[in-house]
Amino acid sequence: MLVTDYNGWPEFHYGDEVLVLGTLERPEPFDTFSYDRYLNRYGIYSVMNRAEIEVISSGRHGNRLRALLYGIKSRFERQIGKLYPEPHASLMMGLLTGSRRGIPEHLLKDFNATGLTHLIAISGFNITIIISLLGGFLFFVPARFKIIPLSMGIVVFVLFVGAGAAVVRSAIMGTLGLLALSVGRIAQRRLIILWTLFFMLSVNPKYLWYDAGFQLSFLAVLGILELGPYLKRWLHILPTSFGIQEAIVATIAAQIAAAPLIAMLFGSFSLVAPVANAFVAMLVPFAMLFGFLSTVVSFMAFPIGQLIAFLGFGCLEWIIHTAHLFATFPFASIQVSWFDERMMAALYGLVLLTLLGPLQAIGTRIRVGSFSPAGS
Repeated sequence: MLVTDYNGWPEFHYGDEVLVLGTLERPEPFDTFSYDRYLNRYGIYSVMNRAEIEVISSGRHGNRLRALLYGIKSRFERQIGKLYPEPHASLMMGLLTGSRRGIPEHLLKDFNATGLTHLIAISGFNITIIISLLGGFLFFVPARFKIIPLSMGIVVFVLFVGAGAAVVRSAIMGTLGLLALSVGRIAQRRLIILWTLFFMLSVNPKYLWYDAGFQLSFLAVLGILELGPYLKRWLHILPTSFGIQEAIVATIAAQIAAAPLIAMLFGSFSLVAPVANAFVAMLVPFAMLFGFLSTVVSFMAFPIGQLIAFLGFGCLEWIIHTAHLFATFPFASIQVSWFDERMMAALYGLVLLTLLGPLQAIGTRIRVGSFSPAGS
């Protein structure tokens, strides 16, 4: 059951026992959005749109570890609000914790028009890009050993943001990308992807049909792994320090892979999304880094945290202005309500046929390099 509270006060917390009075209704689809299927993936089969809620007891129920994590996350978000003005504070919360509360409507529209909405929702796409950038910072670590510190970083991040189901799923997708990138052969990468898909759908088969976030995350990882090597040949002039080249390649590859599904699901398509994402890809990890450091340091020495926050503010300002600038372009986002499943399948088929030759060539070079005396 999904209960909506429009009063906004008093504030409820995880672990509270509440008495809820209202009318139960069956969720129904509206417009082109299958709202009932969207809720079905979480095991929600009824809604209460207007409810009277009364707290019976506070903080005595639920999992203690989860309650602790939510408490840390809430305190962290309040500290961000003290360091950054709006809408920068809400955007920083979106980057670090996946929270979308407080983001103004005009900024959300700019993000939707430019394909930057994924920045304010923890996804496998975001985590995979962050992994590639962290790998650039760990340039001194041998490639085969990077997976250990990067995996530990993913676990710490998941625990920090509350370890919700969507975040855990995104972390699995990000770890999938990390593991697959560490494997040299394309065939083994594809097997890792298929096995991961099998185990995740074994837990909840509804992900495959009803969860757009899962579908987009999976396509993003596929795009990074399959299209990334091909795009690198065109973007080899980009700097490789701090993982800049990897981040831009991953961003564009993920956008290309997810674009047909986005057009089919939402009836709109952003023509500027690849370019806009490339412009902000270099700043996102630095915004997260300075945001995290400034918040943590401010708990111990608030003035020093404020100084670090100026750096994070600059990164956020760049992201906000980039989104606004590209959103003002003519036809930045176009409506494609006519785009259906058949056209999506045809477009994916065309992309596959176009890339089949280059991918086979790449796979042949990897196999020759692996088994020839010169390659070894």
